[in-house]
Amino acid sequence: MNRDERISRPSAMQPALFGQRLVESIYPLDSEGGTWIAANSAGAVFTLLNWNDVQLKHEKRCTRGSVIPALLASTCGQAANFTLGQFDLVGILPFRLVGLFPAEKGVFEWRWDQRSIKRKTFPWNTRQWCSSSLSDAMAISTRRRVFEQKIKERHTGSRTWLRQLHSSHDHDDPRFSHCVHREKVGTVSYTELIYKDRVIECNYLPCSPCKADQAVHRVSIGG
Repeated sequence: MNRDERISRPSAMQPALFGQRLVESIYPLDSEGGTWIAANSAGAVFTLLNWNDVQLKHEKRCTRGSVIPALLASTCGQAANFTLGQFDLVGILPFRLVGLFPAEKGVFEWRWDQRSIKRKTFPWNTRQWCSSSLSDAMAISTRRRVFEQKIKERHTGSRTWLRQLHSSHDHDDPRFSHCVHREKVGTVSYTELIYKDRVIECNYLPCSPCKADQAVHRVSIGG
């Protein structure tokens, strides 16, 4: 996952291990005390995207980053759905939350528009989610074109392929590149989660993923 943010926003803390009941979790911590991506020791992964193409109904009272930490004791999609249904979302700006559950091959997306939250289910296959403060719809359309071109490559799905995708620049419309470099907004970090043999490995780059000379921060749970 690439994280596009205001360049002036304070940097996040690198991923670390956290404990919640009997389930360990791993995630970076943003300046407001929440996170946008996390995994737990059961293999469940959550990622949160701002939902920009929705008209705001209420002002912000609580950070969107508080949502994922509240779900990290969930080891299956049903548990996450129940916990999210009990969570007080009043005052939280619109978001799209993606949950991946390898044990049940479940892929869910929850959408909060400040009035209600709705869940969608997807098949267990390769896909991407996109957002942009300029336009979610434009970001999805532009990045889909790049994604569909790259998915035809031989090494599709490999770690190298994934990193090349996230560090790519679209010269036709650079505003909606996977790796963003605008005047006030840019891709400030890249987070990679790999689940294999009940081990979650997190690789984190605290800068644009196109800067290959930067050291990758690694931490893992499970095994």
